[in-house]
Amino acid sequence: MLYSKYCEYVIKALAYLSITEDKDKYVMVREISNNLNIPYHFLSKIFQDLTTTSWVISKKGRNGGFSLAANPNKLTLLDIIKWSDGIHNFNKCVLGDHICGENYKCSLHNRCSSLRNNITDFFDTMTVQDVAEINREHRAVTLN
Repeated sequence: MLYSKYCEYVIKALAYLSITEDKDKYVMVREISNNLNIPYHFLSKIFQDLTTTSWVISKKGRNGGFSLAANPNKLTLLDIIKWSDGIHNFNKCVLGDHICGENYKCSLHNRCSSLRNNITDFFDTMTVQDVAEINREHRAVTLN
């Protein structure tokens, strides 16, 4: 696995916020939790952590909740992965060789290196908006 459940939930939650019709509306964590089947307390912790970024805005009170502050067309999955999990999983040797690198290469290093670059490029070009649109298209297909 390249990223954690925590990271997966961040991606899903930010994509959910990006499709909110009224961009001035704040969405409650409970709504997101219910619609995405993410445990409420886990998602609450995630949003608490997200308030340290410039990606969301929080508002307390009756009409409070969270709103997406970042441009979903600019926020990449690689940005999210780096923030939530770090990039270390992308750089680990697939065989678990601790000294594998440019100076000493394991038997799979060259093959994995190009694959790792492709995966990194994919996550660096896929945005939160892309995820939201793919999810919307997928739901439309499965509902028909």
